[in-house]
Amino acid sequence: MLNQLTHWLQSADTTGLLTFLATLLLTGYRLLHPLIQAKLQTIHNTQKLQALKLADELAGVIIPELAKLTELEPQQRKAEAIQFINQHLKTLGLSLTDETIAAKVEQAYYNYRRPPNQS
Repeated sequence: MLNQLTHWLQSADTTGLLTFLATLLLTGYRLLHPLIQAKLQTIHNTQKLQALKLADELAGVIIPELAKLTELEPQQRKAEAIQFINQHLKTLGLSLTDETIAAKVEQAYYNYRRPPNQS
């Protein structure tokens, strides 16, 4: 009988320890998961903002150069600008959709064509 009681206490002790560790692990996951997700979202947003800013700068650089190429049609110039910006963003590990890059190119072209005295 003493053997059975000792065996039961050891079993209960082991079960209690495993239950405690499982509860601790689950609670830690529940508490840390939202914090980790928020941090990842912040990192993702920061990378997207960097990509957008860099796309603006690249579009401002390439538009004056492409405007000098009179042998290209306007759509060809736009495609070249999009390809140029996309290539440089991918080199840096960033990405934007072609529609977003096209909008950046059009804005840069608008700024390029606008007379300097207009703000």
